[in-house]
Amino acid sequence: KKLARQQIEQEAYKRELEIAKKVQNFLFPKELPKLERLKIEAFYLPHHDVGGDYYDYIQIDEHKFLACIADVSGKGVPAALLMSNFQASLRTLIRQTKDLKEIVTELNLTTYRSGNAENFITFFAAIYDFETSNMEYINCGHNEIILREGNRTELLNDGTTVLGMFDPLPFIETKEIKDLNDFFLFTYTDGLTETFSEEDEEFGFDRLLRLIENKFPEDLSQLHTSIVEELNVFKGSRMYHDDITMLSCRIQNK
Repeated sequence: KKLARQQIEQEAYKRELEIAKKVQNFLFPKELPKLERLKIEAFYLPHHDVGGDYYDYIQIDEHKFLACIADVSGKGVPAALLMSNFQASLRTLIRQTKDLKEIVTELNLTTYRSGNAENFITFFAAIYDFETSNMEYINCGHNEIILREGNRTELLNDGTTVLGMFDPLPFIETKEIKDLNDFFLFTYTDGLTETFSEEDEEFGFDRLLRLIENKFPEDLSQLHTSIVEELNVFKGSRMYHDDITMLSCRIQNK
């Protein structure tokens, strides 16, 4: 009876995983732009069968788009379901308002209620306007996002704290960067920088930044491949212990 019960539980868990995997597949955009003025590439490596990372590209209107990346605390089915709810909320909100403060305030409330203040989400979102060449962004407790314009590097950190832990948020701000025409935006989750070597050394942000600053890529997919190759050499026989996600944007607004 005990073996039969264990078998039934395992089968139920497998079915849950399959459902969660299908749910998660719906989270990611089916197509990303590969245009001359806008190229976006993504890389996703889940640690388990189901992960808690999320990225998105949303065309707002003829001139504007939103790109974002997020990471939920926890792993497996609960993380995937919380992120699914988060994505649905974001896509509904962006149809109602383009105000990033309003969007993040509502996302925080939704996450706070869904996660019972026990789970949180780090989140970065940027809206770029091809008409004005301006980009507005908000960083909600996420990693340092890298913006490269020519030989200049800017780290995008302004925003607020993680979403889902406090209601209301203790502070919130957005930042607008003007006159961006030819630039590269690199976003990622902390599974990348928190990869460890066999000697217990962390890959770290500085090593990632050096890799990015050595390239101003035309081929974003090749950039992601080269970063993963560096990670694989660095970690040696160690296993990855977290999901790894990268979303890169190359904009040439001429």
